[in-house]
Order: sequence, then C-alpha cells, then structure tokens
Amino acid sequence: MKWEPYGSRGKLHVIKSIVEGREEFDEDIVQKIFMCALCEHCTEVCTTSINLDRFWEAARRYALEEGLLPPPAAYARESVLSFGDPFSMGPSNRMIWSEGLEEIIQDRINKPAEVAYFLGCHVGLNAQVHDIARSMVRILDYAGVDFTLLGDLETCCGAPLVWAGDPDSAPPVNGKNIEAMRKLGVRKIIFSCPSCITAWQSTYYQIHGKPVRDEFELLTPSQFIARLNDKGLLDYEEQPMVTVTFHDPCISARRLKTTKEPRDVIERIPGVYKVETVPSEQETRCCGSHALLNRIDPLLASQIAEMRLRDVSVTPATMVITECPRCIRAFDLARMTLGYNVELKDITQIVAGSLKPKDSGGQ
Repeated sequence: MKWEPYGSRGKLHVIKSIVEGREEFDEDIVQKIFMCALCEHCTEVCTTSINLDRFWEAARRYALEEGLLPPPAAYARESVLSFGDPFSMGPSNRMIWSEGLEEIIQDRINKPAEVAYFLGCHVGLNAQVHDIARSMVRILDYAGVDFTLLGDLETCCGAPLVWAGDPDSAPPVNGKNIEAMRKLGVRKIIFSCPSCITAWQSTYYQIHGKPVRDEFELLTPSQFIARLNDKGLLDYEEQPMVTVTFHDPCISARRLKTTKEPRDVIERIPGVYKVETVPSEQETRCCGSHALLNRIDPLLASQIAEMRLRDVSVTPATMVITECPRCIRAFDLARMTLGYNVELKDITQIVAGSLKPKDSGGQ
C-alpha cells in the first residue's frame, strides 16, 4: 500500500492511540486492520520479537464487538456458523470431490484407523482444487496406508471465525471434528491446508487445556509423504526433465516451520529439477489470499499474488509447486492476469502424477 497506516508500525500506533482514548475506532481504522493477510511476515522480521499478528486478531475481535465487521468477513463468519463452511455449501457437498474414487474410499468413511485425512473446506468444496484431495487419497492407497475420512461429518476448522474476529466460536465448531477423530481412534491427521493445522492447535488447547500433540500428530502432506518415502512405499517414474520451484505457504513456513520436507519430497522424484525462488522459506511472500483478504479486497489480494509470481518469473522454473489450496487458487488468477505461462501443482499432485503404475513395477 506504500502508506504508513497500513504497515505494522503505523497500525500499532493507531491501536495505541485508540487504547489511550486519543482516536476513535471507526470504519476507516477497521478497513486498515482488515487490509492484511495475517501472513506473519511482520512478526518474523520484528527486531524486538513482538508477535504482531495477535494484535491484528485482537483488533478484528474488537471490530466484531463494535458492529464494524466488513461485510465479506461477516458473511464468512455467518456461513461457518450456519453451514459449517465459509462458502455456505453445507455438509451434503462434502464428498463431491470423490467421484470416481468410490472403490478406494467406500469403506473408509468414518472407519476406525490410526491415520486420518482432513481435507478442509477449500479442498473439499472447491472444484478448482478437488484434485488435491484425489491425489492425496491415491497416494495413501498406493502406499497401502489404512486411513479414514470424516466424509460429510467434517466441518470447518474454525480459522475463518478467528479471521472474522470471533475466536470464541471456533472451539465449538472444530470441537466436532476433534471428537469425531477421537471416536475413530485416530492418532495421525494429514491436512491439505496449513491454516487448519494451526486452528486445530489453538482450539484443542482452548477445549482441553493441553497441547494437541498429547493426543494427535498433525501433519502436512509433505511431512507424511516424506515418511512414506523413507519406508520405501512410493515408487516413482522418471519424469521428462522439468524445472520446478517450491512456494512456501506463509503459515507452513513461518508458523509450522515446515520447509525441509517438501523440498526433500520433490528431490526424490527423478527428472524433476528444483530451483529456489527468492525470497523463500521463512522469508517467503504471501499469496495474498489468507485471512479473508481475497474477499475483503480481491484486487489487493491479486496484486500480492502477482508480486509473488514475478519472483518466480526470474527463475528458469516452468512449474510452481506448493502445499496450500489458497495459494493454488490465488496464483491461478494471477498468472492469467499477468499472462504468465507457468504450471501450478500441489505437492500431492506432483507426487501422485509421478508414481509408477502398480502393474509396471510399482509397489
């Protein structure tokens, strides 16, 4: 935005002025607070190690209390509370992604198992990224993993409620998922969306007063796939020489510190050559679609995604790999706007698409 009140230092000054009674909390200030992707980069680079994103979440909560929530955020909140997802689609649409995979999943819905796959609202309900779920299921089936799915019992993780200033409503919503997993005897959960992992970490602690790791291990796809590779359960075909770059989703890199595993997974696939985009890992740029920014200001969100793709355009990469459905959707729009001919894949898609057919020597 290139204007101080939109930056972290400027917003902190505004918040301080409100607390001290020198400034009124109004719609103009709310707009500045919500023009933010909560990507945690300001926290990452803060020289005094202040967790700045907690300030922005507290300000969003105050906006809700004061009746000043931006309409797009209000809609997302009401959708989650009424339908169990931020798109108002409801549980009856939770399995539309699975068409053609009935043979694989028919006996896995709400079946007791140690491993579960939690799709999340974006992957489960948006056709644009349904193939991420399909790819993850194919990988699990290929490796012979005994896993379970919640099916239409899966509901939102509650992250959009936090982004819309209503963190108190998140535990009751996500608590349904937690209880369902507990009843199935699940111990390891794979998540397609990194924000779902952080939501689970937060709401579990709020409900039970202890870390979620005491009961469940929460894993990104690359973390779980890396374990399958280590056990020799995945057999890869040589790929036509392709140069790729991995985009670190901001929450994966900065909150979950998951940067090594996806790179290790990519490097295990023969014929795939990896280059780095600068900045990367903890210094990665956000795709612009986190924390409802793509709904509150679609133009700004798209401009942020375009900035990131410009970082990629100076590399020889012809494919961007990531492991966040929001990033895939954001970059898909940005590449059309830029006219940039680059392929986009989730890490599950590149892995599933590189596996040897079982009848030709695959496991």
